[in-house]
Amino acid sequence: MQAKTIRLIEIAKEILLEGHPMTVRQVYYRQVSRQVIKNNRGQYQAVSNALVEARRSGVIPWEWVEDRLRRPRLVSMWAGLPEFAETCRRSYRRDVWETQSNYLEVWLEKDALSGIFENVLNPYGVTLNVGRGYDGWDSIHNAAQRYIEKPPATVLYFGDFDPSGEDMFHSLIKRLGDQGATPEIIKCALTREDITRYELPPDFAKKTDTRTPAFILKHGDISVELDALPPDVLRARLEDEISSRMDLEALKEIKTLEETERAELVKLLEGSR
Repeated sequence: MQAKTIRLIEIAKEILLEGHPMTVRQVYYRQVSRQVIKNNRGQYQAVSNALVEARRSGVIPWEWVEDRLRRPRLVSMWAGLPEFAETCRRSYRRDVWETQSNYLEVWLEKDALSGIFENVLNPYGVTLNVGRGYDGWDSIHNAAQRYIEKPPATVLYFGDFDPSGEDMFHSLIKRLGDQGATPEIIKCALTREDITRYELPPDFAKKTDTRTPAFILKHGDISVELDALPPDVLRARLEDEISSRMDLEALKEIKTLEETERAELVKLLEGSR
């Protein structure tokens, strides 16, 4: 390997040792933030290629870098009833929203970061909606029905700070309203303050985007992806936003009841064999 590739791998391994798994884009932005490379498509490809070489050679474990977009759709199968019973035991969850005064959901613009979000949200029982850009009307309609059925509702939104990212946030408010739902919708990240506070590597807003002129007039000619926010900061932000809006004591009581019922379920399954 060339010296430049070896250097990219060394820095990537340092970054991943701080917290993994990460996506290729997250590793790339961490290197840009450290001023190891410049922020452009060619350097992104160089980091991507280096990570492939690092994993093929065993320098970096495969599981340290994740690709959320290309996952096999596995068919669930078990070795027998005992194994299925164990799956049932692990899978049983009590509805935490029965004792919460406010229903919460998190909306994420990009699927590549969903692994981080799922790990944080799972213990709280919070639904994650991944948009992959602008959500289709079917998704909007279904979400609106959830918010109408469980008032009051709050949506915590995480997306890019660019013309499209900002418009997606406002579009979500408008389209949910069209379907009769008016939840509180809060953009938690990425914000202009995040870019300054964490010295995130900026890019220029796309001139081909029709929303760019209005965006530049309001925010300036700066554009940053959510992926650029350090993973530990993103996790902490998400954790704080969720925990501050939930009744944690009520959640604890539901978890206790859940454990009791899980034990009863196992006895029932064992007794039926």
